[in-house]
Amino acid sequence: MAAVPRKSAHFAHWPSLHHRTEGDEGMVSTIARMADAAGAPATRLMRDFAGLAIGPGRVDFTDYERLRLYDEAFWGQADRREVAGVRRGRELALAVNYRHDCYALANDRLVANAYLSAHGLPTQPILAIYRQGLATPGCNLIRTREELRDFLERRLGQAMIAQPVESGPPRLLFGPGRDPAADIASLLDEVRDAGEASWLLQPRLASHPDAVSNADRVSPVRLLIAHGERGPIVLRALWRLGGREDIVASLDLDAGAVLCIFPAAAPHRIQRAPRGFSVPDWPLLKATAIEAARLMAQFGLLGWDLAVTDEGPVILGLDPTPDVSLHQLADRQGLLDPWFLDFVAERRHLAAEHRRFA
Repeated sequence: MAAVPRKSAHFAHWPSLHHRTEGDEGMVSTIARMADAAGAPATRLMRDFAGLAIGPGRVDFTDYERLRLYDEAFWGQADRREVAGVRRGRELALAVNYRHDCYALANDRLVANAYLSAHGLPTQPILAIYRQGLATPGCNLIRTREELRDFLERRLGQAMIAQPVESGPPRLLFGPGRDPAADIASLLDEVRDAGEASWLLQPRLASHPDAVSNADRVSPVRLLIAHGERGPIVLRALWRLGGREDIVASLDLDAGAVLCIFPAAAPHRIQRAPRGFSVPDWPLLKATAIEAARLMAQFGLLGWDLAVTDEGPVILGLDPTPDVSLHQLADRQGLLDPWFLDFVAERRHLAAEHRRFA
């Protein structure tokens, strides 16, 4: 029989209710700052957060701050209980996209690029693929860091993008005002540290004359597309204009017009967009994304990034577990409206059927 510890063993080291650790002091300061911004007592914010945390959006404290859920004026008439936290959004995406055996198709940039382009959809061209140590040669395959250095040195005047096949942001090489030698050295160090990972080397796309571009890449249009009984539909859309403050533009789904703009880290600094500011070739861009989503019918919900180039829309990538935070901030509307909850229920039913007959 196990020994029963004395009562004092349970209580001897419990901290006092009034004791604050260094982390607690940080949270207290954060709540005080949010209360000041919202013009509400801190105790009210704590009750408000508790209610949202156990609500359908299951927001955590980071979500509460980052999504400005403490600021009722920011959200206006929208029901803040419909706002999904980051973890909740991912959980729902995994439930909706129940064909987990197909995730490699979406998560591998090379596979997705090849699959979409083979079906005639516009994707970013691939100049070469780097994979350290492969014994079998292939067309446009780079197998050593020395070969990679030679490849880059032969293209010093050509702006290009390097990015890992599976994950990670793109790296711009040889752009205006950059040091080519430093770019090469930095990439060689990075691919060495990444170990056995494949890298794509792609040309930097030329932006549409009427589109906004930044130093790293063309500004992507980000779409959230759901695939239901009637086929794929665009749920949300925004434009990542980038720049020093990472400007985000909310979009009208019908016309592609920019409704307002705001810094990603400061959504309350929202400004109305200039008249006539819109995404070039919007009907074609939306149709391209819809057709791509139709090809990926294994997934019920996908995030898509498309570039507006001088040759038309180009698919940059897709995400089977998209972060919907920026979409919710751009529209000032939570994702978990009645339509979306019905859609999730429908997909859960399909998932159960799939498990039954698979």
